[in-house]
Amino acid sequence: MTQSQTNPEIEAIAAALRDALEPINLDALGPLLDENVRWGGAEDTPETCHSRADVLNWLDRRRQGGRQTTVLEVVPGEYGILLALKVRQPAQPGHDHDHDWTAYQAVKVQDHHIVDIRPYPNRYSAAIRAGVKVDPASGTVAEGLTPILNVSSVVDSIAWFARLGWSKTFDWRGDDGMVSFGGVRSGSSEIFLCRDGQGGRGEHGAWLSIWVPDVDAVHAKCDREGITVLRTPLDEPWGVREMLIRHPDGHTFRVGQPSQTGH
Repeated sequence: MTQSQTNPEIEAIAAALRDALEPINLDALGPLLDENVRWGGAEDTPETCHSRADVLNWLDRRRQGGRQTTVLEVVPGEYGILLALKVRQPAQPGHDHDHDWTAYQAVKVQDHHIVDIRPYPNRYSAAIRAGVKVDPASGTVAEGLTPILNVSSVVDSIAWFARLGWSKTFDWRGDDGMVSFGGVRSGSSEIFLCRDGQGGRGEHGAWLSIWVPDVDAVHAKCDREGITVLRTPLDEPWGVREMLIRHPDGHTFRVGQPSQTGH
């Protein structure tokens, strides 16, 4: 359980912040912000806000663009507030589905106003910044795992995964205009794709285990799409029905489901 030492000022701002964000109410949020509030990472970027007006305008633009937020936590700490939001961004050009993520913020309070809002990649880091006590061991817990495959062409790999029913999440172009990094998703699982780097391929390709509800349905799709099947579905003695398929760059996928005949 989260424990923290707080003061009445921070507790009051935290309560008002929750009311202003659930649902989001810019008229209620504005008075909580210092006129020169800063919102952004350690380094300035075009997205960094430097005033109350900047923050409110940024939020209003995102809201008009369809972005939705749900408050997960507003926890007062010793010298700030831990804020966790569930964010949903509707699909944008080049993306095939909505993008969901959890945003963690450390909110600094001074003179009864919010003066700084700093994003962090995980709850642990934001909590430490806000003075919310956490179990030190929680800082070592993995919060996600995304494999990265070395591919000869990100564009071709995205198209290959599409034949299996996966969708593109993003692609990134370097200074040469070529797509050098990207991602694909199926359900809650995502794979990153890197052109000519971050791992081996061919004889040194990666092996991934992918779990699905129906291996035989995947096999039928591979047959229709002409995807290389190294081994058809087989009930293994360790309680898994699985098949092997081969990515064009030599990566091997063990596609499996719990079998009915295993022990």
